Formats: sequence, structure tokens, C-alpha cells
Amino acid sequence: MSGRCPLCLCLTASSLKEDLLQVERYRAHIDAVELRADFLDDPEAAAAARFPAMAGLPCILTVRRPVDGGHYRGGEAARRSLLHRLLGAGRFAYVDLESDLAAPDLEADASASGCAVIRSLHDLDGTPADPAALLSSLPRSGREIPKLAVHVKGMEDLARLLPAFRCGTQRGRIVVGMGPHGFPTRVLAPVLGGSLAYCSVPGMDAAPGHVDPEAMDATYRFHRVGPSTRIFGVIGDPIAHSLSPRIHNAGYDALGLDALYVPFRVDDIAAFLRVADALAMTGVSVTVPHKESVVPLLDAAEPPVRRIGACNTLVRREAGSGWTGHNTDVEGFLAPLRRVLGGSVPPGLRASVVGAGGAARAVVAALAGEKARVLVLNRTAARAASLAGEFGVQWAALDGNGFGRMAEFSDLVVQTTAAGMEPDVTLDPATGYVFRGHELVYDLVYKPPETVFLKRAREAGCRTVGGKEMLLSQAYAQFRLYTGRDFPREALGEI
Repeated sequence: MSGRCPLCLCLTASSLKEDLLQVERYRAHIDAVELRADFLDDPEAAAAARFPAMAGLPCILTVRRPVDGGHYRGGEAARRSLLHRLLGAGRFAYVDLESDLAAPDLEADASASGCAVIRSLHDLDGTPADPAALLSSLPRSGREIPKLAVHVKGMEDLARLLPAFRCGTQRGRIVVGMGPHGFPTRVLAPVLGGSLAYCSVPGMDAAPGHVDPEAMDATYRFHRVGPSTRIFGVIGDPIAHSLSPRIHNAGYDALGLDALYVPFRVDDIAAFLRVADALAMTGVSVTVPHKESVVPLLDAAEPPVRRIGACNTLVRREAGSGWTGHNTDVEGFLAPLRRVLGGSVPPGLRASVVGAGGAARAVVAALAGEKARVLVLNRTAARAASLAGEFGVQWAALDGNGFGRMAEFSDLVVQTTAAGMEPDVTLDPATGYVFRGHELVYDLVYKPPETVFLKRAREAGCRTVGGKEMLLSQAYAQFRLYTGRDFPREALGEI
């Protein structure tokens, strides 16, 4: 493996025919395939030597043991016998052999057939103390390609894993962070110097955290990025639902920018900032639940961040310099609202804001700046009172009394919490409030496009605004901060 990092489709069907159908379905997006013979029915596995010729792509032969996350149930002697027969009869480009497998016979089979050995170690329980050293220790010769696949449980693990991308042999290295926190290692492999990246058919994932081939190629620009690519991203928890990568990466494509925007599921912001340093990142979007907790870690903050106490955008001039916090949520929130209200927010507008987190802070600041009358409601009354006190507005608990008070502040109702967002799509944060039909209802959640809260408002006759409009407005402002260019809106299709 040398040169451009190939994208390899893992095939986990029970028949060769179904595996071949998946190859044809995704052929335009992939460079190689991994035949997971441990998933094949016994007669199909016995005939698997003919698959490389059928696929017409470089093919990795893998018969994974259950202890390594595989499905082969025939016992170790039968597994080695199957590998021996397939290597002798097939034209596989690579064979995956585990690091603890002492098998000179299989290595000789591979050498005789011109098949390279991937020497792999899978740790399903966590990330070892020194992944780089462990990866370097895996090859039994300089001809083997080391592969380390570990379960990444948080940002500390990811920070520890990234240096492994600089290790390996002259033949290359394969580094995989499994699980949601390890997702960036999959899409960043061609940027970090990985020699192979894996993807799976949707619903047939070969390992935790696999991405489908089309998303790897289209959304994450897999075949258009490399070592010189600038990395941007969005941090949150959860984050898999985020549409921001599709937006920003579409903008980079349209303008021909060598950049990639990646989601990071972040449990520890300080550890993430070390990851950002390792990746030489210069721009980061911040979403729930980190908009407030990131503020003390900033080196500088723009006036809106200081005024609001929440930050949704990190920018620095160059890697290694200090982070400056920005907040594009205020204008992102107001732009769609102004359009619906005919161009401006009328002074004295009576508005209820549900929630008291980072997004709510931006909304309250925006509405107070427009001279609206605002009521903040939150399940934890003390948080509602604290936020309201900062901006000189009213507050109430999110209970029966609070829902009664909402009637006095019902020209506009804004829902700022994560309630109703995928995957918890059934949640409604204000079930006790009965819409009367005159309210303008604005939900900041954008996935799903219509939450149960927004659906209830629409069915009551209310005008509604979904979170996607705010998402786009604030994203356009972030794009300008990151790249110095206006977002090419004509290039953005349906999202």
C-alpha cells in the first residue's frame, strides 16, 4: 500500500452473490474490498477463492475470530485450514492475520501467491497506553503492514491514538478508532497518512463506527483530501445527527478549497483542544452541551461571547496559537425570524424562551437586543432565574404555573433545548402548554425537520420556523470566519 489512501468496503453478507451485489452498488466510491469470510455460510466460504476475480478490485481476505470481533465459529484449526486453502487457490491482494498468530505456513502461502500480510491487533475494550509503540511492534517483518483497531471511549483516548498515524513500516500503517469517539480516524485517514480506511454497507457494519461508502466519498471528500488538507470540525454530544459536515464540505467542494469538516463527539473539551492541536485545526463549531463550558478555555472572546456567556465558534490564526471565541448564533437566530416577521422584530414582541443553556443565552440576548419582552422557562428554575437576571427579563419554572405565564408572552415561542432531537424524537419539552394558534413557534432543533413540539404547534394553526434555517444562517457566518470566503449558497442542495 503506497500513495493515495484506498477506501475499502467491508463485505459481511452470508453469500458471495450478495457481497458482489454490494460491490457493484458502491463500485464508484471504493478502491478495494475486504471479504469477511467469517460471515459467509460454510459452502460459500469454501468457494471464496473465486471472489477476487469476481470483484475486480484489490481484495483483503479476513477470517476474523470472535475474540477480535469476528464471527468465525469453526474453531482455530478449521479457521487456519480455511485460510490455507483460500490463499493457495485465490488471488487475494492482502490477508489479515492477527498479531498473536504464529503461522509460518500461512505467511509462506501469502508470499507464494503474491499476497501481502496485514498484521492486526483489535482491542474491543479500550485504547492502550501507548498505541504508537504497540503499532510499531506488530509487524513480524518489514514487509507486513501493521493494523491497530481500538475502542476509543473519549477524547483522551483519541488524543493518545493519533500519534500512531506516524508509525508503521515502509509498507504503511492502518489505524482505526472504533466507536463514536473514534469516528474522526476513519474520515481523516488520508489526511493523517493512513494506508487504508474501511467502510461498510449501511445496516451491515463490520465494526463499531463504520461509515457508508457514499458518505465517506461524497460528504467527507475521501478521494479529494490528503496531507495538506486543512481540518475544521464541530464538537458536541451527541453529534452524529449534525448536518454541519454536509454544509461546510459542500462549500469547500464548490470553491475548490483543500479542507475537510469533521464531527467530533466530545466528552472533555480540554482533551479535545489537545486533539485540535495535534490536527492543526484553526476553526471549530461548538454545539450542545459545550457552548458555555468552552468559554473559560478561550484565550480571547469577541464582545457577543462576553455579553452572552456562550460560544459556538472557535477560530485561531494558525495552529498552536490561542483560540478566539465567536458567537454566530445571535444573527443565525434573528435572520429567519426577521424574514418571517416582514424584515424586523417589532419592539415589545412578547416571547417565551424554553431552556436556559448556551443556545437559550444567544436567543435571549438577541431578543433583548431587539427590545422584546422575554420570559425564560426551564425545568431547573434556578437556571431560568439566573439567565433572566443577566438580561433583565422575566423567568418561570417549566411547570403548570410557568405554562400559565407563557400566555402573557406568546407572540413568539422559542424552543432551545435538545428535546425532540434525534435520537430522542418523541420528547416534547413543554407538553403542558396548549397552543392557541396565534403564536409564532420557532424550534432550534433541525433533525428531525419537524419535532413533536413543532408538529403540535402547526396542528394548532401556528406559524412555525424549523431549526434548519438558523443552522444555515449561523453556518454561513462560521464559513466566512474559517475561510474568509462567502458560502456558495447555490451549491448547497437539499439537506
